[in-house]
Amino acid sequence: MAANSNRAAIYSVLQYLDRHNLGEAARTLERESGLFFCLPYFEECFIHGAFDEAEEYLNGFTTVHDNMYSTNVVFVLRWHKFLEAVDENNRDEAHAILHEELTTFLPYNPNLIERGTEIMNLENFRTYEGLQEYGEPVMARTSEMMDVRICLEANPLLTGKIRYRIPNANGGHALADLVLPPPPLPSVMPVLPPPLPAAQAASPAGPEPLPLIVLRYGRGHFMLVPRGFI
Repeated sequence: MAANSNRAAIYSVLQYLDRHNLGEAARTLERESGLFFCLPYFEECFIHGAFDEAEEYLNGFTTVHDNMYSTNVVFVLRWHKFLEAVDENNRDEAHAILHEELTTFLPYNPNLIERGTEIMNLENFRTYEGLQEYGEPVMARTSEMMDVRICLEANPLLTGKIRYRIPNANGGHALADLVLPPPPLPSVMPVLPPPLPAAQAASPAGPEPLPLIVLRYGRGHFMLVPRGFI
């Protein structure tokens, strides 16, 4: 009962903050309490390239290896952050993202850094196989966000927490605590494999890590790869 009361009180505060255009305070309260996840804010951050802000906000609710949905979303954030640095010809930043932020996904795709290096060294990365349809960055991220949203809504750690922007009676928009049912799951749900020990993952003779898909299922296997590479 006390937990429900606290939740209701925090929700009332969030409504007040949103009504008075105190969005930064509202998002901080959501992140620190872990009770409500503002989907419109996360979408805006991702689509407009505020990747660090999006991941910081997400970290109030889940971390990269909590489950396959969290892993997928964090991967997409960091991958698009990498592509933006490449697109802006910022090689130093792209190299740092590739080797400092994307290496956490190597246990699921040992070819990821090699592919990223190939992309980074191209004069026009859009000629790379799988990236030919990557157009204007905002449009590309808007398209990707549809799949990211599926992962967020299916993530059990966000069940009952997602707030959506919905039309109100005055024709505007307001944030409301609406919970939608999760999307249908595939008939066989992949299980996130535990990362291999570093030495084992680096050994050619060692067993290959189990693959994991990002945001979609198909071809009878699962692989952690960027959109367009399957």
